[in-house]
Amino acid sequence: MTTAEPMVLPMRTRAFWQDPYPLFDAAREQCRTAVSESGEAVVLSIDDVEAISAHPLMVPLGLDALDRLGIFDGPFREWRALSLNAREHDDHRRLRRLVGRAFTPMQVQRVRPLARENAHRLLDAVGERGEMDVQLDYARDVPLFTICAFLGIPDADRHEIEALHFGTEEGFGWPMTPERRQRAEDGIVGLYDYTHRLVARRRTDPQDDLVSALVHVEEEGERLTEAELYAMVVNIIGGAIGSSQAAIANAAYLFARNPDEAALLRADPELDRGAVEECLRYAPPFRSSRRKALGALHIAGLDLAEGDAVLMSRQAANRDLARFVDPHRFSIARGDDRHVSFGHGPHFCLGQALARANLTEAIPAMVQRCHDLELVDEPVRVPFDPAEKFESLVVRFRGVARA
Repeated sequence: MTTAEPMVLPMRTRAFWQDPYPLFDAAREQCRTAVSESGEAVVLSIDDVEAISAHPLMVPLGLDALDRLGIFDGPFREWRALSLNAREHDDHRRLRRLVGRAFTPMQVQRVRPLARENAHRLLDAVGERGEMDVQLDYARDVPLFTICAFLGIPDADRHEIEALHFGTEEGFGWPMTPERRQRAEDGIVGLYDYTHRLVARRRTDPQDDLVSALVHVEEEGERLTEAELYAMVVNIIGGAIGSSQAAIANAAYLFARNPDEAALLRADPELDRGAVEECLRYAPPFRSSRRKALGALHIAGLDLAEGDAVLMSRQAANRDLARFVDPHRFSIARGDDRHVSFGHGPHFCLGQALARANLTEAIPAMVQRCHDLELVDEPVRVPFDPAEKFESLVVRFRGVARA
């Protein structure tokens, strides 16, 4: 039985970011939604998250998110203004249509064997050692390698792309500082400069990669503008790296904590897809997303005025008892992939097929080749960060050769 008063979630405390799930459960008992310390509604139900995500009057914050951080001008804001999350309705549909024509299943399947070989190469390097920092030794390179192959970025340039990408991530950090903002601006300027050179090469020498496809994609006479093309490449790099890195690290943590589930996956490799989906459900790579109202409406039990914003907790939604049986149990044989870790509605993640393919190679390979996986220390999660990641994640294991 819920009451009318929503619970205030202590989202500005470090403790909240380590394990928010008991608080989400308590908040659910009290009211349909919760609120943050600033008074912003926090949506907990997966049905409500899906309803808000699909509603035409509820759109991503776009540039309002940067306004909150005090970023009112500069190259980082100029890039964000051209990204998919800042475009709406007809403009958004046009961009997704064009990019979708280039972002084909064939493109995804082209890089999947490369992702598999790279995962095993990284595991070979740590196998005899029997210990690794999952984030530094494995999770960091897996998506970086794959997205570079997908876009047509040479191996020799991977570390340059990585350094620039990590700079851009600072643009979403809280609290924002002048130093953080400068790293974000430098990262965007560097990625744009690199993309400009890569696009110029692909115009004259097209290859079987996504950048070549984006350069030449056309539908009903429409093409990406030069500015949209550069912004989209940078968008794809950022979206592909951060989410998959977080997902792989969380998978290592979950299998170390649940050795019976690791043994089950080793015994039945056909559970690989279910294992990936359960990792995504149980620990979504990005904890939440926001929407703002374009007009007054009543939704999810909330009366919203134009401009009001809500925070949709993917963590809470993915542990909703109304949809998932025993939601706090990690079970790779669950067989229910109706989570919202890739979002929902018009802004459903455009790169989810690539992410799923990458994770379906990387996570089972890690479990198959790292037996007796255990945590060296209880890891600390990075607070106040959109991504569900650790400060470090050191594990011990018994290395096994590739079958």
